[in-house]
Amino acid sequence: MPPMAPWEKVYIKLPRSGNLADLDHHFEELSCVDCHGGDKTQNNNKEKAHKGLIQDPSEFTTVDGKVSNSCAGEECHTSTAEEYHNSLHQQLWGERKYVALRSGVSSFDQCPQSTRDGFNGECTSCHATCGDCHISIPNSAGKGLVNDHRFQKTPNMEKNCTACHGSRVAFDFYGEEGLEERQGDVHFKTLYMDCFDCHNQSEMHTRVTDTDNTDRYTYDLRPSCFDCHPADSIATINLYHTMHMDNMTCYVCHSQKYNNCSACHVKGEWKTDPDYQENNPHEDFKIGLNPLPAHRDFSDVKYAVVRHIPIAPDTYENWGSASANLPDYNTIPTWKFASPHSIQRWTPRTDASPCYNNCHTKEGFGKPENKEIFLFRAEIQEKWPDEVQANDPVVVDGNLPDGWE
Repeated sequence: MPPMAPWEKVYIKLPRSGNLADLDHHFEELSCVDCHGGDKTQNNNKEKAHKGLIQDPSEFTTVDGKVSNSCAGEECHTSTAEEYHNSLHQQLWGERKYVALRSGVSSFDQCPQSTRDGFNGECTSCHATCGDCHISIPNSAGKGLVNDHRFQKTPNMEKNCTACHGSRVAFDFYGEEGLEERQGDVHFKTLYMDCFDCHNQSEMHTRVTDTDNTDRYTYDLRPSCFDCHPADSIATINLYHTMHMDNMTCYVCHSQKYNNCSACHVKGEWKTDPDYQENNPHEDFKIGLNPLPAHRDFSDVKYAVVRHIPIAPDTYENWGSASANLPDYNTIPTWKFASPHSIQRWTPRTDASPCYNNCHTKEGFGKPENKEIFLFRAEIQEKWPDEVQANDPVVVDGNLPDGWE
């Protein structure tokens, strides 16, 4: 995406008529101050005219105990905004859930006040307001209007969706030109699909009711591979599916390398630490034991692709002494279930004759060097010694076929 010119970030280009209503139908009844505040009587005094200006009217605020934003105003998008305020996308319920569990409590509201304040001050800075999807480029991605001040019913995939979801989605989905080993996802490169072919409005907007236990992999409205590839129809399409579909996730065979993190960034390391910047994120591919045996699509599947996440025992210590200790840190794997957006039919595991040459590790029926794609305890001990116990449930030690280890 080319950088925006300065005037694209600041000014609205009016249509030839000079009438805002011709730019977008919202302006037929609304003026700037109806949403952004300010004083419209001060036409010749910029400072006074902008007094009380609201930069993002779609940011939720609490007034007299009621949460609202300008989009939820009378005769506007009241029900949609109210639903969205408690959605997975807006509230980051999954992140809150795991902060709570590692803190030794069952609900985010039970976390120390310093943890809640720190999370709400740092982590939620990435949550999306209505405007971040339907009007402007998110602040974390550079700000600026996507298309003057037109309201877009469907967000722009590059300037909205992957502007936020960059490292773990855009990097995989778009691929890298000229690098055969980093092709874009087949759904994007070959089938010309975009985010909205899988992720619909209901998934983004709908209120979450069980906020303490919901994350993106337990969310009923999330998309599934089997929505387009019914399990019954592909189970016998070839020998590999027949042998492995009941034992491993689709991603084990069909995803390419994907981004992982080796450290956390809430202390600001990402701004100044050259070692952090050099190693985060890094490409890798690991197969471990399925961290989510109750997963809606992959229940009872033994092997899954896993991704290393940026969490450490002292991650939140800069939020205060009450947040410095995560008593249940070792109860949750730091190598989590992964569903990389880097799907290809032919990958380093499938593009071989026979395919087990690039996956199986038994001499004569594979190659010992294939052990590198499996998550073993020894690697965690070497690189992340504080995480050995946490990842006992997902390492493959003692869980590969005879002769593989």
